[in-house]
Amino acid sequence: MTQISFIPKQTIMKTILLLLPFLTCVILSFSNSEKQDKQIKKSLAKSMSFVPSGNVYVNDTLKSVQSFYISKTEVSNAEYKLFLHDLQLAGDLEKLAIAQIDSLKWNLGGSMNMSYVDYYFSHPAYKDYPVVNVSYEAALLYCDWLTSKFNKQFGTTKFKFRLPTKEEFVRAGRGDNRTVGYAWGTNKLRNSNGQMMCNHLQLGAESIHRNPSTDKYEVIPVFDDLAFGGFDVTAPVKSYWPNQFDVYNLNGNVAEMLSTKGIALGGAWRNTGYDVRLESETLFTEVAPTIGFRVITSWVE
Repeated sequence: MTQISFIPKQTIMKTILLLLPFLTCVILSFSNSEKQDKQIKKSLAKSMSFVPSGNVYVNDTLKSVQSFYISKTEVSNAEYKLFLHDLQLAGDLEKLAIAQIDSLKWNLGGSMNMSYVDYYFSHPAYKDYPVVNVSYEAALLYCDWLTSKFNKQFGTTKFKFRLPTKEEFVRAGRGDNRTVGYAWGTNKLRNSNGQMMCNHLQLGAESIHRNPSTDKYEVIPVFDDLAFGGFDVTAPVKSYWPNQFDVYNLNGNVAEMLSTKGIALGGAWRNTGYDVRLESETLFTEVAPTIGFRVITSWVE
């Protein structure tokens, strides 16, 4: 017969009293962690949008994408200046050299571009415009700087800011919709009121020619300076309308760097409507006034 032994009530009470400080610390730790997570989410929500986990079709292939936060706008001149300022304060001359803006790239062959060489990055009138003429390596340094700054603010190591993958970029623009080419949820460049939905090169019928020899249509710009053919250059980072995730300008304005070096998506102000689709790729080997970037992050604990 099995003998059942009973633990004295006094022993149980002593054990509880001994464990009480430990249990209190555990409860407080969970409480503080939950409070901090709420603060972090609130801080992220000011400039970033949450994109839930889901599937996305990229090049007609179904991909699974984990949830992430993406900046609502392209990185602006003002934000990039803060980054440069911190590098200067730190005296990090090597990183500062990599991060510099090459404003001379605004010289695209037309005399009107020269004002952008002098003023686009330096003048306060353009503080809310997307930063351009920065290298892929500079964008990575910006991500590292933002990671350090954010984690230091909250005393954590839970976040790493980075450039998006192609799947993440398309997911942020397309969501669960498989077929749409643009982030506003249609395959049309205008809304129901006839308004253009993004910043891109608008070519009229006067620029389209049918070559009788090849029976193909060709574009012949009626302006000598393609960069100023009757349309804007870049637009402020909060131009037009945000998409379903409250993200601006995933199409047009500036093509945005991916985590894969040398590839940017979404097209730019100098591209026609077909070339500002979510999956429109721009290949680059040097900095350009048509290429910028935005950042994403996720919990990496």
